[in-house]
Amino acid sequence: MKKVKNIFLSLLITSVTAQASVNLNKSDVDGKYKQELMNRRAGLTSKSVNKRITRANLLMAKSDYKKAVDILKGITEGKKRPFEMAKAWQTLAYAYAQNEQYPEARNAFSKVLEIDALPYGPTMQSLFALAQLQMMDEKYDVALTTIQKYFVLAQEIKPAVYVFRASIFSEKGKKDLALKDVLKAIDMIKAPEKPKENWLVFAVSLLYSKDRFKEASEYLYKLVEINTGKKAYWSQLAGSLLNMDKEKHALAVLELALMMDLLDQEGEIKNIVSLYIQNSMPFEASELMKLAFKKGKIKKDKKSLELYANTLVQAKEYDKAMAPLGEAAKLSNKGDLYALQARIYLEKENFIKAITLFDKAIGKGLGKKELGQVYLEKAISLIQISKFEEASKLLDQVSEFKEHKDSALNWKNYIASLR
Repeated sequence: MKKVKNIFLSLLITSVTAQASVNLNKSDVDGKYKQELMNRRAGLTSKSVNKRITRANLLMAKSDYKKAVDILKGITEGKKRPFEMAKAWQTLAYAYAQNEQYPEARNAFSKVLEIDALPYGPTMQSLFALAQLQMMDEKYDVALTTIQKYFVLAQEIKPAVYVFRASIFSEKGKKDLALKDVLKAIDMIKAPEKPKENWLVFAVSLLYSKDRFKEASEYLYKLVEINTGKKAYWSQLAGSLLNMDKEKHALAVLELALMMDLLDQEGEIKNIVSLYIQNSMPFEASELMKLAFKKGKIKKDKKSLELYANTLVQAKEYDKAMAPLGEAAKLSNKGDLYALQARIYLEKENFIKAITLFDKAIGKGLGKKELGQVYLEKAISLIQISKFEEASKLLDQVSEFKEHKDSALNWKNYIASLR
């Protein structure tokens, strides 16, 4: 409830001398009562009571809440006119609230509303304050009842009140009603003013819960505009765009965040690398990996080195791929990366180097399916350097693998044709 408490303090303590009243026990919270309340004027206050309330206000301004409370409690314990009694209880409620004595503040506001003697404006302030205190106490049903009465009586409802009611709906699990209220509040804010950041965050969280990613992205764009330096907003915006299958838009968002040095975690950088690869941009992926290694943002472990090598291979930078691929192969507990290196050399017609690496792959260990392929490719490399006898023996082994049996036979026939 800390978040709610902070909202309460920012909205409730707007004026120490504010007044409030409405009888929550009335059943006729309708047009007639509203009109009577709006026409109500402030009552008389004796000099003695007014002096004591003024003294209490001065003490509250100096944060001497204990003395202020003592003075105000003294007023409420005597017999006074309804208006001045309500005024004393209302001031006492604010004193308790400012001193974070919230249960006492809630009870004091209830007393004010029971007396029902104060004018319209202060009444609405007190009604809203009571709803906030009930919300802080996690009395969501009671808080909702109170704020609904506020809506009935209000001439004009400010955006913050809609957001407050939305928070109650959210706590009660009524996400649709919560979303309706918070979006209403945001729409009420007209340029050049901007919606509060926490309102937009609230709206995004509710939209996410409804899988309404397109609308969420619209508010996330506003959030990155309001608070450009907050990484979470950029990441969430990219996530929303990805959920809408807008990979290029998501990539553009992440690139901007990267340019502002907001993304510096290994996982964040690798996500961008993956998006580059998915969008057929291997060169950009390899450059990002290279820079991240240089700045120490990505560890040179087997997976990272393999990823870097793959970006270079896809970018057809075969020579540059060899170093990271070799490092990754040394760190791997299998021979598949040596096999990949060997294939690159085979493609480059460096058959001797290819054979050496195929042997390393076999020596380090391969799965059955991979082993048959490596035997075949090594045999082809041997044929290219005219080591026909060795190649023929190896092809005999290849023929034991069902998926490579035909290929082995074809190459053996090819060797026979050369003799």
